Amino acid sequence: MNGIDISSYQAELNAGIVPSDFVFIKATEGTKYINPTWREQAGQVTQANKLLGFYHFASTGNPIAEADFFISVVKDYIGKAVLVLDFEAGAINAWGNVGARQFLNRVKEKTGINPMIYMSAEVTRQFNWSITSGNNALWVAQYASMSPTGYQSEPWSDGKGYGAWSSAAIHQYSSSGTLMNWNGHLDLNLAYINASQWNELAGRSSATEQNNNNSNSELEDDDLMKFTYEIIDAKTNKSQGTVYFYDGNKIVALNNIDQWKIITEIYKDTTGKSMKHYKWRTDAPWYIRFLQSINQKTVEVAWK
Repeated sequence: MNGIDISSYQAELNAGIVPSDFVFIKATEGTKYINPTWREQAGQVTQANKLLGFYHFASTGNPIAEADFFISVVKDYIGKAVLVLDFEAGAINAWGNVGARQFLNRVKEKTGINPMIYMSAEVTRQFNWSITSGNNALWVAQYASMSPTGYQSEPWSDGKGYGAWSSAAIHQYSSSGTLMNWNGHLDLNLAYINASQWNELAGRSSATEQNNNNSNSELEDDDLMKFTYEIIDAKTNKSQGTVYFYDGNKIVALNNIDQWKIITEIYKDTTGKSMKHYKWRTDAPWYIRFLQSINQKTVEVAWK
């Protein structure tokens, strides 16, 4: 998978239209700075059905306080996006591997998710990361040159390894990337993991399971995974006209009957069962409980 990482330096970039499978967005730095464009760009990523990640740029403050600050900002995306500690610059000397581990452990303690850690290939060999490498996947930075480049399928590495990590999950190989729909340079990355593994790193499976366990919905367990529904206006007793598909993680508004047909046929082929379809009145309390159970405030419109 190919992807980019962005910050407020790319404030005008539309993350949904620049070619990428995944996007990392800088969310915070230290204990006070919040990227002013992070939420807008996160919306662009999710609207385009791309994989999402957030990183915290480590400063020189208390690692636990910085972890708490990071979590407080991105809390709405816990279980939906990969979390990352960006370990470079002043933090290398101020924290060392001990401070980095304190940050990572704090995020795990408060969210149940093991974040990734980003660092240069040189820093992977500067400290003993044997404890960290067992739980926290590596996003490594190593460049062959500063020459402009597009995505690469086999980026250069110096062949010296990554210390305690046998391999990197993601390789950032350029800060001079050139891609369509953006005139400036971009950081380019190659992920050696697939979308399913990305979601595991984000803690998506555990978060979904927790939401389902806490739900007061009257739906059966298997129906909570995938189903379609439409909303019946309580005053007119007529459908509001849109069919929605819940895929176990989010709601998608279907634009036409063909999309509905394709989804239900795939479900039937893979499960041997017909997908459940519900007609929920706007005044039905169990419809309200369903929306609460999946923590979904607005629908995402796909297939634009």
